[in-house]
Order: sequence, then C-alpha cells, then structure tokens
Amino acid sequence: MKAKHVGGTLLIIAGAGLMINGGMNGDQIVINAGIGGVFIGVVLLTFASPDYIKYDAFRAVIKPYVRFFWKLSKSLELEGGATYIPPYSNLRKGGIFIPLHKDFDIDPAKLDENTLFLTDAGREKEMGLLLPPVGRDLVEMYESYTGMEFSGLNSVENAGAVLRSLGLAKSVSVEEKDDEIHVFIDGLRIDTCSEECIRIPCPVCSSVLLSIAKSIDELIVVERIEVKDGNVEITLRKMGGIERWM
Repeated sequence: MKAKHVGGTLLIIAGAGLMINGGMNGDQIVINAGIGGVFIGVVLLTFASPDYIKYDAFRAVIKPYVRFFWKLSKSLELEGGATYIPPYSNLRKGGIFIPLHKDFDIDPAKLDENTLFLTDAGREKEMGLLLPPVGRDLVEMYESYTGMEFSGLNSVENAGAVLRSLGLAKSVSVEEKDDEIHVFIDGLRIDTCSEECIRIPCPVCSSVLLSIAKSIDELIVVERIEVKDGNVEITLRKMGGIERWM
C-alpha cells in the first residue's frame, strides 16, 4: 500500500475521532482539527486514485459526519435553516450558524472561532449552534482551480468543473431573482443529501453555499432543499452583509 493511501486513511480515522470527541465535549478547536484531518485525508485518497476519488472511502467519511450532526441538531431541537456567514474579522474563513428558531436574529459580534453553542445571547432569537465552515477545503480547491478568489455569482459555477473532475457532481448552476438564489447541483454522487440538509448539509453542498456567501459577501439562509434522482435544488434567501447585523 502506498504511503499516501496509509496517510490518508489514518488522517480520516484520527479526524473522525477528534470530530466526535470535540462535539461531545463542546470543544470547537478539537472539532475544527478533526474536520481538517478528515478532509486532508480525503484529498490524499482522492488523488491517490486514477479515477480521482475513492467513492467508498468518501461515503464512509461523509455518512458518519452527517448522522452525527443530524442527531446533534435534533437533540438541540434546532428549527432554523442553516445560515452561511462570509469571512469577516471574527470568523476568518466564515461559518455556518443554525438558529434555535425559524424566526431568528444573528449578532456577528458574539461569534468567534471558539464558539460552538451560542446560549449566552441576550435574546433567545439569537441562540443557536455555530459550526466551522464545513466544506471550506473544497472552496480552496475551487479557488485554486480558477486562480482567484470568488467574486460574483457567475464565478461560483466554476465549482462545477472541480466537482466534475473529482467525480462528485456533473454541474453547478446558480440563478438569482430579487433576494432569492436558486442553486442547482446536478448528478451529485453523494447519497446522503435529503430535505434534512436544510440544517446540516453534506460538505459538497456546503462548499457551494460557502462559495456563494463569500462571492456576494452576504449572509445567506437555506429555505428549502429538494433532492430527486441525484439532482439537488437549494433555495437561499439573501440576508445582507455583516455590517447590517452588527
């Protein structure tokens, strides 16, 4: 077995263990380290194969992650859709906030990279769960492919080229109408996507949504997800920039 196969597998195992341990103990730093390890391991396995990706390994990593965070969101009775936050001073790579209630407010000044459970907010409408930017490693791959950071919705469709080369999806397209954005991911190979992803999406979908938040420099909230035959349609609502919520 090649060294990169061994290294990738060990990173995935260690990262998954750190992620679960950090989630159980509410340690954001450990969760971040675990997710980072998992995705570095996946990337190593991905490029170790002439087919670009080890599907079984990728699914083996993604499914436990999705099940864990679905269980966490249900146990906390989180009702709101995932809100994607673009990078700013407190969250240098952005983040994902899952509010306690559907009718919510968000105060970016109270968020930072060490926050996991936001319960000390002055109002219940501001409480929720703050996740690290799951899928950020893929975003960096998209930016490396284009040779520039995302700017404008049209650039997000470049993510489709990378996902296609990895065998993860066939295409990504985006349509904007007023304060809504519709995202179409066709031919998605990961079979964990469902309507439950409105709160906890898989890293592939998350990477696309993080790219959108960054490209328009606004918060976006997931309002609806429809999954059919490997095709995913996500409806987003724009919420304005960070300064609007400060």
